[in-house]
Amino acid sequence: MRVKNNECSCCINTVQNPSITIGDDGLCNVCRDYQQHFNHKVLDNELMTIKNFVSSEKYDCMVGLSGGKDSTAMLSSLLDLGFHPLAFSFQIHYNNLTDVVIKRIENITQKLHVDYKVINISNYITETERACFRSMADVYDKALSKKISKAEFRELYFEGRKFYSTKQNVVFPFVRPCQICRKIVIRAYYAEAVKRNIKFVFVGINEWASKNFGKYSALRRLKPQSDSQEVFIVHLPYLLQKKYSDVLKTLDDISCKEQVVDTEVKTGGNSCALAKACESIAFELLDFHLDAPRLSREVTSGFIDKELARRAIENSKAKSYKTVREVLTECHII
Repeated sequence: MRVKNNECSCCINTVQNPSITIGDDGLCNVCRDYQQHFNHKVLDNELMTIKNFVSSEKYDCMVGLSGGKDSTAMLSSLLDLGFHPLAFSFQIHYNNLTDVVIKRIENITQKLHVDYKVINISNYITETERACFRSMADVYDKALSKKISKAEFRELYFEGRKFYSTKQNVVFPFVRPCQICRKIVIRAYYAEAVKRNIKFVFVGINEWASKNFGKYSALRRLKPQSDSQEVFIVHLPYLLQKKYSDVLKTLDDISCKEQVVDTEVKTGGNSCALAKACESIAFELLDFHLDAPRLSREVTSGFIDKELARRAIENSKAKSYKTVREVLTECHII
C-alpha cells in the first residue's frame, strides 16, 4: 500500500522524520505500537488508584498551570475528583510566563478557590545542562550562517533521541529544546513535590506519560534512588481520555475561557520563546516541524484530529525575531 506523501494514515508523522517508518498498513511505527498496546482498563485502574489518595490535607497534590486551555481544564477536572491541589507555574524565563499570564492564572485559581505559586526553577539547571544550551546556541548560529548541512542537522536530531532519559548526564547540542527542558522540569517536579511531602503532580498533557509492562500509562514514576521518596507525574487529560472538544466545554462550564491565554491548538513556539527561535530554522533543515511528533501523539491518543494538528503547524511558520542565543542569553541561562 503506497501512502500519500509518505504520511501516516492516522497522525501527521512522515518519513522525513528519521525515527519514523510507515508500514504497508499505512500506519507509522508510533501509531501501530499504540493500537497494539493501548488498553483502557490500564487507565481505569490507574484512576481508581489515584482516587484513593484524595485526603483532607491542605494539599494532597500539585497541579501545573501554564495559563493555557489544557492545564486550566485539567484543574477543574482535578477538583471534580475531590483533590485539594496546590497550583503552580514553573518560571524558566523563556516559557513566556509574563506578568500578564500570571495575573490571568491568578484570576482563574482565585475563582476556583485554589492556592497558586510561581516557582523559579533556575536553580534546577545543572552546569551540564547549561553546556547543552550553549551547544544548542552554537548549532543554531551555524544554521543561521549556513555553516551546517541538512544531513548534519538531521543527524543531531536523531542522535539526540539517545539522550532522552533524565538520568543521562551528557553534554549534547539538542536541536529540539523540549528534550533538554524536560530534564530540568522533571527534576523540579520531583524536588518540589518531595519538599511538600506530595505524591502526585498533575500536568495537562494530552498523551501518554510512559509505557509500563508493555501498556500505555498516564503515570510516570519518579524514584531516583531505591530509598528515595516516590513521586508520580500524572498526565490527567490522557488519564481521563479527554478530547479537545471536552476541554472547550469545561472552560465554558467554569466560565474561564476569557482568562485562558489561548484556546486554539498550537505548537510549542506559541508559549515558549526558545521553541519559537528554533522552529522555523529546524523546519527548513529537517523538512518536518519540531513539534510534529508531539502533535502526532495527540492525534494518536485521540485528543485532536489531523486537521487541527496540520493547522497548528501551518500557523507556526512565522520566524522568530530573536535567535536561540539571544533568548538564552536574555534568560541568563548561557
